[in-house]
Amino acid sequence: MKDQAPKTERNLLQACLSDNEKRNVQMMAAGQGLTLRQATLAAFTAWAEKLRAQAAAARSAKAPGQK
Repeated sequence: MKDQAPKTERNLLQACLSDNEKRNVQMMAAGQGLTLRQATLAAFTAWAEKLRAQAAAARSAKAPGQK
């Protein structure tokens, strides 16, 4: 019996975009040599990093003993 790769769970993500917005996103992805899926994942990763950096900055601003 062949070894089978584990199944990846898939979930649908939908976004309402105009044709122009969709075309722009696809062109940006293609310009980077990425698929639309890869570009979407990269965008969410970048967004998460930005949110983490903002949260860290806010925590630093509230640090006790700081003016």
